Amino acid sequence: MWTYVIIGVVAVLAVLLCLALAIATSSFENYKQKLEKINQMPNSMRLSTLEYVEEINRTYFDGKLRVAQTKQYDDHYSGGVVALSPQTMYSNSLASLAIVSHELGHARQDYTGDTLKKHFRMRRAGRFCGLFFMPLLIIGAVLSVLGVLNILPRMVTLTTGLVLLGLSLLIFLFAIVLKYLEIKIERQASDFAMDYLKDILNTKELKACKELLNSARLTYWASLIRTMLSWTRLTPKDSMFK
Repeated sequence: MWTYVIIGVVAVLAVLLCLALAIATSSFENYKQKLEKINQMPNSMRLSTLEYVEEINRTYFDGKLRVAQTKQYDDHYSGGVVALSPQTMYSNSLASLAIVSHELGHARQDYTGDTLKKHFRMRRAGRFCGLFFMPLLIIGAVLSVLGVLNILPRMVTLTTGLVLLGLSLLIFLFAIVLKYLEIKIERQASDFAMDYLKDILNTKELKACKELLNSARLTYWASLIRTMLSWTRLTPKDSMFK
């Protein structure tokens, strides 16, 4: 009886691991392919991204957002500014509308609460803590081994080593929590994006935009999985506090 249970658990874990590895290794390429495809599809309203941003700005933000220009592939929102590349700003593709709608979703988060500000502060703290992750891990492991082998005073050395290892583990868990919270933030921004888009796009266009946003969010799951499995060397390396 227990043999079958153990085999079943192992099989489920193996399937989940394979699924996680597939997401970690293929999600970025999948997003790129969808982006290239949807970028070739103009919206039925023939509305430029800049015109769209100005309309959303008037409707939802009382015209308080500012639009700035940035380099290609660096479209983003930060501190009341929607930064768009010329390629996005003057495009009428569904991909451009979906991307900028997502950034406007972040603007809405910033406009209605402090979710983004809190997350930014936590991530900044994480980057600082991340500087100590590897030193704590290495020193903790070395001291623990020296303590176990009685090369140095056993109790003091082993205790210190385990404490340092524990601190490195806490930093690792902090990185995992931050990445999970980021996924929730990105999902809410995408939900806001769909709220904006449903007023101007037809059902087919909305479906294409939703697929692109879902594919983009999957890259955040990939980042989380890469961080969780970084110690296994089964996935490409990913920054803990990117």
